[in-house]
Amino acid sequence: MFGSNVFREIAVFVAVAYSLAIGIAVVLPDAGINMMLSVLIPVVTVAIMTFTIIPKGKRRELWNSFGLRRSGGSALRPALAIPMVLVILAYGAAVLSGVADFVSIHFTPLGSASWVADLVIELAIGTVFILGEEIGWRGFLLPRIQQFTNRRKAALLTGFIHGCFHLPLILIATTYDADGSRWIVAPMAVATITVAGIFYAYLWDRSHTVWPVAVAHNAANTAFVLGAAAVVAASPADLAYVAGESGIATFGAVALVGAVYLGRAKVWRRDLPLVEAVQVNPKAEVAMQL
Repeated sequence: MFGSNVFREIAVFVAVAYSLAIGIAVVLPDAGINMMLSVLIPVVTVAIMTFTIIPKGKRRELWNSFGLRRSGGSALRPALAIPMVLVILAYGAAVLSGVADFVSIHFTPLGSASWVADLVIELAIGTVFILGEEIGWRGFLLPRIQQFTNRRKAALLTGFIHGCFHLPLILIATTYDADGSRWIVAPMAVATITVAGIFYAYLWDRSHTVWPVAVAHNAANTAFVLGAAAVVAASPADLAYVAGESGIATFGAVALVGAVYLGRAKVWRRDLPLVEAVQVNPKAEVAMQL
């Protein structure tokens, strides 16, 4: 049926994306641009596959499947709101634990207006940039993994593959999650990104467009940058262990949100892998393609 071709696409995507990630980390270990280039790897990988292993008659269908012409509608609300909740929980925990203190901020009307304008621009431009990641992870990889297992497990597995994709930058390069012991930072970052994959997968399954996922991903990145700027810590490593991407409080907050969506999301109430769904109902494969 579709199993062998889909598995081949998954294997090629992961192999190419990881190879490019390792290459960038090795060639540009100390250059800040390595993070920007890494963001583009998933969409570059999809583009490479489009002109190599994807049949000509399926190429337009592939890119249409990412939902780039749809906004995502109501899914945009949690995509923006949830990351803000997470950063408040994570950095609030850092302040309550004594690891950090809030910096003193003086508000003026002009300064506040300028800050809001900068934030809106950052959210808009950053979302378009992060789209390069989410076309690969949630637009391409997630739906294919969903064909072999249920959507809850697919959300976690895609998140784990996404998390491990960051390891070359963390372990080889010096520009990403640079504070703290690599023995702590690396596994914690992978764990956090893995459980974040639940929320990203929910947004994809709710909207079937990568836009809300890109909005959420960029909102999370932006929120944690703002959180880091809003506090001061005597030890950057201690702050990283509590509230950064590798922080225990961050992981706890993201895992809590993920658990809520795993248990209560309506889009996952009937959660069968496509292989099993087709066995139960042969029309299911046709429905999944519409």
